[in-house]
Amino acid sequence: MAKRRKSLADQVPTEIFWSIFNKLSFIDLIQAKAVCSSWNLAAEEFVTKMPWLMLPSKKEVEEGEGAFVNNNGYNGFFNLCENRVYNLKTTPMEFRESCCIGSSNGWLQIKIHLPSVDYLLGLKKMARNEDGEYELDYLKKNQRFFFKVCGKQQVRECFIQKAILSGKPDCNENFGVVLLCNNREEIAYHQRGYNSWTVIDVSHPPYQDIICYKNHIYALSNNNSIEVWDLGGRDYVGRIVKKSDIVLPCPDKSHTKGNSLRGFGTSKFYLVESCDDLLLIVRFIGDYVDLDGILLTEWDLLTETCTQPKIFPYRTCFFHVYKLDFDELKWVEVESLNDRALFLGGNQSVSVSVQSFPNCETNSIYFTDDCWEKMEEDYNYGGHDMGIYNIKDESFKPIYEFSSDKIQPPPCWIIPSSMLESQLGQCVASLPGCN
Repeated sequence: MAKRRKSLADQVPTEIFWSIFNKLSFIDLIQAKAVCSSWNLAAEEFVTKMPWLMLPSKKEVEEGEGAFVNNNGYNGFFNLCENRVYNLKTTPMEFRESCCIGSSNGWLQIKIHLPSVDYLLGLKKMARNEDGEYELDYLKKNQRFFFKVCGKQQVRECFIQKAILSGKPDCNENFGVVLLCNNREEIAYHQRGYNSWTVIDVSHPPYQDIICYKNHIYALSNNNSIEVWDLGGRDYVGRIVKKSDIVLPCPDKSHTKGNSLRGFGTSKFYLVESCDDLLLIVRFIGDYVDLDGILLTEWDLLTETCTQPKIFPYRTCFFHVYKLDFDELKWVEVESLNDRALFLGGNQSVSVSVQSFPNCETNSIYFTDDCWEKMEEDYNYGGHDMGIYNIKDESFKPIYEFSSDKIQPPPCWIIPSSMLESQLGQCVASLPGCN
């Protein structure tokens, strides 16, 4: 059998690829990947692993009414490396009619067929009406909620707080889906090949965060304990086996700081895998923060001559970072992330090396607004609390700016897979970034 002749493209040395691809835009890279297998392989390193910010329509956010946001949809993707927004020519129905509950392992738009979650959530039915709201019909067993209609963000706040994958579906046939749901009080798991959800036996609800780490589910509770389940082991009735229950005190630094700021805000906690370590991120969010970053109380918003309160929305004030010492079973403070950057928000949190990504800042935390319980408090704000936090000097920078503080649906992080990149490359128009 005659050997296939190498094309001229196949004969170009790899080091030349790298020098050229390092200067190409995202769209140009996608087009280069389609030339041949060697170009596709060489370009892969330049287009994956870096989180993108999924954005709602800028026009809908800035020209729309804050009270009517349930029909707004995601419409664009902000590429940090290029400081550029890629807008979809047509917005998929799922981006407008659905609530994003997670993007994990690079998966966002590809459909994975899952069992219905209605029974899991205590519902007979959840149907979207023409106003973009969800009409709810409860099962008798439901004792948590009583409202009959809710918006997209209320679905996220009350019913499903986070969804993550246990592996990449395109290279792992045994992947599963993990849900943190029902006011953070339950964790459910669906294994590919089964037709139902398994509600995991839990001990310390409610939970702040969940993560899949080394083929185990880790759940961080409000009392700082961590429960661990082995995804590779099941008992005789198919339940996921709990491996350990680690009770950890809140780190002294965060405990002391939190007490000193009591009455001014709340804390959120995240679990992140970084360089094989398990990190705990503590985020303090002030209830009312002025333009200079000063924490205020509700009484500070009123004056003697005006009873209409000033508008100072909630904002993130600082972060603390720790890693788990598995031998001593304690949190150890991390003073520097070195060349790493963390990406936090409503979706699965991730850590990336910034060496290969221009415009991405080292030793920083990129964060989006996932304060679901506060987003519906006021028509003037919600979804706005995002930025870049430098751990060394504790400074903040904007990521992407809107002229309105009511940003719905709230921007969130995704890591485009090769499959999603190809789809974007075919259907987006490039616009300058607005940093």
